[in-house]
Amino acid sequence: MEDFKINFITYSPFDHYIDYVGGVMVCHSLANSLHLLGENSYIYSNSTKSTYNSQTIPYGTSIEFDERNTILIMPTGAGEHTYESRIPDVLNSIPNKIRWLINDQVKTSPPEDPLYRYCDYFKTIDSSSPPKLSSIDIEYDIFYNKNISRSGTCFYSKGQTPKNPLHHSSDLCLDNIYTIPESERNLYLSKVFNEKEYFICYSHRSFTAVLAALCGCIVIVVPYDDTPYEYWVKNFPTMRYGIAYGRDRIDHAIQTTHLVKDNLESFEKECNLSITNMRDNSYKWLTNKYNL
Repeated sequence: MEDFKINFITYSPFDHYIDYVGGVMVCHSLANSLHLLGENSYIYSNSTKSTYNSQTIPYGTSIEFDERNTILIMPTGAGEHTYESRIPDVLNSIPNKIRWLINDQVKTSPPEDPLYRYCDYFKTIDSSSPPKLSSIDIEYDIFYNKNISRSGTCFYSKGQTPKNPLHHSSDLCLDNIYTIPESERNLYLSKVFNEKEYFICYSHRSFTAVLAALCGCIVIVVPYDDTPYEYWVKNFPTMRYGIAYGRDRIDHAIQTTHLVKDNLESFEKECNLSITNMRDNSYKWLTNKYNL
């Protein structure tokens, strides 16, 4: 088979695009990035982001495929991201699967399935270091510092019940942001993050903290587990600057806020390289596997 094209099918954990669930967002972003590379890229979802061009395969669709040129990219790991039990038989029957670790690994996968990891923060069972596969989509035209007068604090619990809350009852709570229509939500967040001086996020793994830092907020994340600071700052590439890990590191957030955007743009380049590498490795994999 000469000049064959792979059909990349990325499974989305929810049946439609959701812009506030990280596991969904990165799957749709990856599918779109593969499309931009000129690949036959599909997202198994009823819808995708309005600005994306990857093709959707609605939930429940019966599909036919040639096993020699079809790969299923399966998000995996702990938490709400996987929903492997919901993957239909027609997708499970695809013999070529890439396992994409977007949370800590909680069970092993078949050794013949290539394993990739979103970032070093997510731990593997055997402490191995799979190659990176990262994807991100940031709306810099919305989330930026407008250099206007600031005052006050906003906070986001992300479902956590802090034992020692840092906010006051009078501070603006953002727990209802997902009741705001999707078309208005980011504009609202940008407005708040440009008006408030502080943003307290009761999760050290929420990308909302990064968006607040882009807008110039002094961001404090409060970890909900015992993750050491050194491990977090080293292995979560998007959160290295402009964010304080607890109130004792506010100076770090203030002194590095000017590095937030440059760091994200650098990470975007790493994402693109990782996707290209995965794409190239996939062609080599199937070529060798099927003697193409």
